[in-house]
Amino acid sequence: MYMNMLTGRNTPSFAKDTVYRFMKMIQINWIRFTTLLSARIIKEAIVPLNSENRVNVLIIDDSLFERNRSKKVELLAKIYDHAKHKYAFGFRMLTLGWSDGCTFLPINSVLLSTENSKNRMKQ
Repeated sequence: MYMNMLTGRNTPSFAKDTVYRFMKMIQINWIRFTTLLSARIIKEAIVPLNSENRVNVLIIDDSLFERNRSKKVELLAKIYDHAKHKYAFGFRMLTLGWSDGCTFLPINSVLLSTENSKNRMKQ
């Protein structure tokens, strides 16, 4: 959509504010929406291009989403980064993705804080 608006080709009949309002809606089950959207993309766009001997896998990753300069973010926590072997402020970003060995498609992701209230910036 961004590239279509930038180039002026295939412009939608609605404004970008409509998309932003849609994305802010709390009534939508976003995890279900992104799961169904990803499944449809995989089934209709990626799998037909692949050979049958490719193995499909689900990948779970928990990366650190750093927010070191933030001070007033809800549930911001001090989290240990296993890659850098040090603590940083941020969230644990848990991501579920699909891959066939050549293509990676993120399906869902959630930001997790800490259960330990002592490690949270703002209580």
